[in-house]
Amino acid sequence: QAFTIMDQNRDGFIDKADLRDTFAALGRLNVKNEEIDEMIKEAPGPINFTVFLTMFGEKLKGADPEETILNAFKVFDPEGKGLKSA
Repeated sequence: QAFTIMDQNRDGFIDKADLRDTFAALGRLNVKNEEIDEMIKEAPGPINFTVFLTMFGEKLKGADPEETILNAFKVFDPEGKGLKSA
């Protein structure tokens, strides 16, 4: 679900434009290019679903409990459809 929310153009990859659009959807309109570049550089290559899951898993080590994280995502998808309207 999170990948689908972030892959704004639905091409199967999360790129700079997708990140910028995701930030805009969250109300952050003035994200610096350097910040987005740093996020993209964390990936070993193009960010497809598998890479996203791997990166997300690495970030979750020592993070909040699963229930807390799932509740956070439910804010974007309250009906549990796996989609977010633009």
